[in-house]
Amino acid sequence: MPTHLEVPVFSPASAIPAIAAGAARIELNAAGSYPAGGLTPSVEDAAQLKDAQVPVRVMIRPRGPPGEKGQRDFLYSSEEIASMARSIEAFKESGAMRAERGDGFVFGTLSAVGTEGGGGGSKVALQAETMQRLVAAARPYKTVFHRAFDDIVGCDDSSAEDGVTEWGKTLELLIQMGVDGILTSGGPGNASQNIATLSEIMTMAGDSIEIIAGGGTSWVHSSCLTGGKDEVNVAEVQAIMGEIR
Repeated sequence: MPTHLEVPVFSPASAIPAIAAGAARIELNAAGSYPAGGLTPSVEDAAQLKDAQVPVRVMIRPRGPPGEKGQRDFLYSSEEIASMARSIEAFKESGAMRAERGDGFVFGTLSAVGTEGGGGGSKVALQAETMQRLVAAARPYKTVFHRAFDDIVGCDDSSAEDGVTEWGKTLELLIQMGVDGILTSGGPGNASQNIATLSEIMTMAGDSIEIIAGGGTSWVHSSCLTGGKDEVNVAEVQAIMGEIR
């Protein structure tokens, strides 16, 4: 199976050199939002990529992780979820995106389901009802479940009585919802640290859903940024493409 490179960018201008260097897909984020893990860009930014020769996936994320220690990400208020739905609708109505090109949206929502022993933090699970609502709002565009999947893997209970992992149940639910892909590092940290789990995820996913990771799958996802700036490092894109080829 051939491997392709998806590059997240933080300005429309950065997409041009990334595509020229070999990126097969672009993930568009708000300018300056790399430290927060990527946030919802403007409709105007998306419009500048309307004629791009590769699919564009738009991040739908109203805020970055909470600042307080021990609080988990991707647990959104009803107001934040409503803003995500409005953002999706605004992009669709703008005409800036093209379903036939394979354009789509990237988002993830979780819910707290208890506490972890001694740590004070909540365990999390897929917020299925909200995800289903956002997936329906995004159609006919592609949908990708964001790195929220890593939080589910990270607090999974390997001693579950039925022997089925929480991430395995989540994977099945996402497939049933019609989600097209999962952006994951196979758990907390980098993909290179979670090769065994990534392999299990890929095996279970099969051809039913696309797995997008930092390495080792049919889609590699790398920001390829220069230092702390928003500009894509073309040399890094070219180096990764060299390894892929």
